[in-house]
Amino acid sequence: MQRTDLLRRACVGAVLLIAWMSAGAYQPPALPPQPAQAGDIPVELAAAPVDPERVRSHGLAKLGDDSTFYVQAGGGSLLTGLLLGPIGVAINAHNVAKRSEREAAAAGAAGNGLGPVLQGVFAEYNAGAGSGPAAKIAPYIVYVRPKKGESVYPRLSFDVEYAGWSGRYSYHFAPMSLAEFQAGRDAAQSEALAAELVRAGQALLRLFNAEAQHRVGPVQQVRLGSWALNPLFEAGLPMGVRGEFEGRSVVVGQGTPGDHKALLSLMVGTHLMPGDGLRIDKPGEQSQQR
Repeated sequence: MQRTDLLRRACVGAVLLIAWMSAGAYQPPALPPQPAQAGDIPVELAAAPVDPERVRSHGLAKLGDDSTFYVQAGGGSLLTGLLLGPIGVAINAHNVAKRSEREAAAAGAAGNGLGPVLQGVFAEYNAGAGSGPAAKIAPYIVYVRPKKGESVYPRLSFDVEYAGWSGRYSYHFAPMSLAEFQAGRDAAQSEALAAELVRAGQALLRLFNAEAQHRVGPVQQVRLGSWALNPLFEAGLPMGVRGEFEGRSVVVGQGTPGDHKALLSLMVGTHLMPGDGLRIDKPGEQSQQR
């Protein structure tokens, strides 16, 4: 990426973050369009892997393949960058990106490709789905390391395109230690991860269809803090919560994949999260997604 482009996106992301925090405004994303045919929406793998810039416009490093990424929030200071102006923001973004690349290169938790694992999940799901156009899904894993601490937060995400609508669904796994992430996985651990990915993929497909059928309740605006969603700092940010889905907390961000709100992009979409590790305060109004 050209340095001028990195500068522009880093500055825009920083300004949006500060404005968003101060305004406290929250608007849940639109639900998927309801299918014309009865039954669940069929799905298929997207023709190409996800574009990393749709996941996060800078600071994302690949982990061995085109569908596994790593990002860490250290190596820079948002406040210092803003105080130093656009050049400071760009330097911070560059430092964070380079540190992510170094740590990813040294990690043992490299990806092995999601296609073979999820093809079986999609085939089993489609056997019971309805007819009609298929939703195209680009799956990927992101490992997120916050600015503070020695934990890494993995998630499986689906970027979904359907009938002119785009959205993101993420299933968050239990955090792992940095040492565990760096050590990599043996055969047994790789098998266990594959089983976890199957369960997560199945849950995300069910969640997508629940939203497409508009079988979901209202979203309550809160100020929510989570290192998995915002690795920069602990402060609660305007987001939404929507009860539980299959025993996991449902957190609803705002925005759409690829809108380049760099510092907010890890919050985009609907998230299935463990209840622990979420800091929720200042409940606000409820709104129904449409």
